[in-house]
Amino acid sequence: MVSAMGAAEFDLHITQGSRYRLPMTLRSKPTESQPNPGPLDLTGFTARSQIRPNHGRDTAVLHEMTTENGSIVIDGTAGKITLTIPGAVSSLWLWLQGVYDFELVDPDGEPERLLQGAAYVDPEVTR
Repeated sequence: MVSAMGAAEFDLHITQGSRYRLPMTLRSKPTESQPNPGPLDLTGFTARSQIRPNHGRDTAVLHEMTTENGSIVIDGTAGKITLTIPGAVSSLWLWLQGVYDFELVDPDGEPERLLQGAAYVDPEVTR
């Protein structure tokens, strides 16, 4: 699918009450014949991500982002993915730390984890 290297470690630092955006562009792998490839075509792909308190199997979902709920947008031919958390959503959170992963799902339904790490919330003071 995308890579066989495993998920990249990337921590989310979310400012509570402000919009959080994480834009990404996935590019095709360079080859001898094409050393500077263009964006990876993500047409038909979906994506999903969850933040939980810890890695435990039965822990509650603190926040969920998907292409279905509109918090992840994929521009297929451009290879762009944008994850967004509105400030109005994060301003309601009572938690300040968790773990997350981010999966890209190909048109055949096969997921691949691209990112993983901690999710930190910088608490809002002004309300």
